[in-house]
Amino acid sequence: MFPALFQNYSSIISVHPEVIEGRPGTLVIESFVVDVPEGNTNDETCYFVEAVIKCNLKSLADVSERLAVQDRSEPIDRE
Repeated sequence: MFPALFQNYSSIISVHPEVIEGRPGTLVIESFVVDVPEGNTNDETCYFVEAVIKCNLKSLADVSERLAVQDRSEPIDRE
């Protein structure tokens, strides 16, 4: 149904500090462009790409939340 890799996929992600319901938060905006694979519709392709993006953003949120509760004086292990 969908190829293993998208053809000509490109995305831009921006992250902005926001106050959400009176609490500090983050607004993440992502836009993307991708070729529609033969045999699929624009809607099918967008649905699939958006599902992948949503999963990736959930992982990013999980990591960010774990780092936020760590002691800020500890260095982040980048290896």
